[in-house]
Amino acid sequence: MTDEEHMVLVAEDDSASRTATRIFLQRVGYRVGEAADGPATLREASLGSYDLVLLDLGLPGLDGEEVLARLRRDSALPVIVLTGRAEEAERVRVLNLGADDYVVKPCSLPELEARIRAVLRRGQPAQGSSRIEHDGLAIDRSAHRVEVEGKPVDLTPKEFDLLSFLATTPDQVFTREELLEHVWGSTQEWQDPATVTEHVRRLRLKLEPDPASPRWLHTVRGIGYRFSALNGS
Repeated sequence: MTDEEHMVLVAEDDSASRTATRIFLQRVGYRVGEAADGPATLREASLGSYDLVLLDLGLPGLDGEEVLARLRRDSALPVIVLTGRAEEAERVRVLNLGADDYVVKPCSLPELEARIRAVLRRGQPAQGSSRIEHDGLAIDRSAHRVEVEGKPVDLTPKEFDLLSFLATTPDQVFTREELLEHVWGSTQEWQDPATVTEHVRRLRLKLEPDPASPRWLHTVRGIGYRFSALNGS
């Protein structure tokens, strides 16, 4: 899919910033829609024509975090959050709500477009088999569905991406920085590696029979994480 086929929703209450972002993205080949408040963002997103949302947190009518939470209840539409809030606790909270990336303003438009491309690229269908099964855990990549012992497990899009990536290459160890690059399309200069730690913790709570003694998601002390294909390894 080329950039010309992608449609981005720019949800930003500042008209000058919204217009500048729209003009730039159109210039590099995207189709662009706009929304100036929270309710308008949800209405536009519900149309089903967008491939990604650029979401400012300071929207009137309904703030960005509530918009993100509602979007995540209804869809896996990729969302990049744009905000002037740089605090780590804020980043962790928003990523846990299901944001695909977190961009602190001011941010250059070429960098923003690179992040859009990275998120859209991660959303493309993976090569090879769409179903992965390991010791009671089933991952259907095409349907974005996970089951443990036949029971469905509700994961955020980013939790799903992380699990799918690790399970695709069982027993290979990845550092947090490598997982940031492969799953988030980011680096530690852009995003705190603690994001990975938090997502692994949440996956264990949702998947593992005993999160303190993981069956699938193992920590390799001093290095990173690996997915174990064998029970007890």
